[in-house]
Amino acid sequence: MAIEASLEPLILVGAATIIAFFLDLSRHLARWAPGFGALTAILTAAAVFHSRLALGAGFYWDSSASVLGVYLGLATAVVLVFTAGHPLARRLPGALTGLSLTVLLGALCLVSSQTLLGLFVGLELQVLPFFALLAWPGSRRVALEAATKYALLAGLASALFGLGVATLFLGNGSLALIPPAGSLLTGFASHLGLLLLYAALAFELAVAPFHTWVADIYEGAPAPIVLLLGAVAKVGILGAWIDLASVSESWTTPLWVLAAISMVAGNLLALRSQRIRRLMGYSAVAHAGYFLAALGAGPLGIVAATVYALAYGLMHLASFLPLAVLPEDSHGIPWKVLRQRQPVLAGLLALALLSLAGMPPSIGFFAKLGVLVVAIHAGLWPLAVLLALMSALSFAYYLPAIWRADSSERSPALHHAGSWSYLGALGIVVLLLGWIGLPALLTVL
Repeated sequence: MAIEASLEPLILVGAATIIAFFLDLSRHLARWAPGFGALTAILTAAAVFHSRLALGAGFYWDSSASVLGVYLGLATAVVLVFTAGHPLARRLPGALTGLSLTVLLGALCLVSSQTLLGLFVGLELQVLPFFALLAWPGSRRVALEAATKYALLAGLASALFGLGVATLFLGNGSLALIPPAGSLLTGFASHLGLLLLYAALAFELAVAPFHTWVADIYEGAPAPIVLLLGAVAKVGILGAWIDLASVSESWTTPLWVLAAISMVAGNLLALRSQRIRRLMGYSAVAHAGYFLAALGAGPLGIVAATVYALAYGLMHLASFLPLAVLPEDSHGIPWKVLRQRQPVLAGLLALALLSLAGMPPSIGFFAKLGVLVVAIHAGLWPLAVLLALMSALSFAYYLPAIWRADSSERSPALHHAGSWSYLGALGIVVLLLGWIGLPALLTVL
């Protein structure tokens, strides 16, 4: 029986996920589990690229889904290559790889599904692995608190999403994002259902005022898991936002409101944060606002939002790769030690923070510039002004994070693996020169 092209990436990841869990039965095979997962993720990215514009079985690899799908595969490969050299992977590496691939499978469903049921399944596939990953054996005791808080938020989000799907089905009689009637929003029930879906995704993306405990989760969870959470899982959620916004373009007011609240709340809370992990958590709230500002700008905003989702994933990847080599209880960045022992990763971290702030000519600057342009083009001048002001304000906490040393007197022991310097060098090239590929990306989209 022939397999539809739209299902090839999902079947590949699903089969590899099952195999990865069984690798722990052999100590020798378990050592190769992260490498097996990374190879699978790369092949998945190739399969997504091959499946571009393939439609069938409720999944559609359009331009936006293809771009994000290729990124998700490559980002998961980078995370697994990094994790292979981290102490966290010494226990049950096969299970760790299998859960990471499950997150990738859920993210791929979220960015490509054309049905509400597919989005719900993708959300659950992505959420459930983090219940175990955030409290992985060998983590600090505070990681259990982070896992518990994440479980409460994720459970609430899943309940809201399921209720939203049921309400939309009540209003439309269909689970398709583009129902037979031709419009997702046909009455009160469908509007209420979409609002519930927005609320569910807002919890998952930590959009203000749904950002409760995001800083606690970032601070308590193991750094390699936060790396996977932001670089893969959150980009999958961004893809789900794009799916919903593209079929409800006339219903953008909630996006404007959430964008404004997130930009203000995220930047102000990050400005007060003294610990680097909490700062990054609140920074994620602000970046969710920038993304929603693009999404609320109409059809052209879909393109800018896709580019911003890609850029944010790369910036998060570049910032938490170096942070993951530090001891888990680090409150600040020991720049002197990091520069001496891991100079490439130190340079990557500094560049990532500048890129998150929007320093030209980094990829973050051009991603924010794209959002600003589409907001002005859509006539959203108040939102555009607020975006520019909040981006300028972000320098007030990103720059001190670069020059402010860790207040402790001790010289921390850093994790080390030979491949990490190569990953750091690749990250520096991407952050500095990735913006060159944005015009080509816009042409493809």
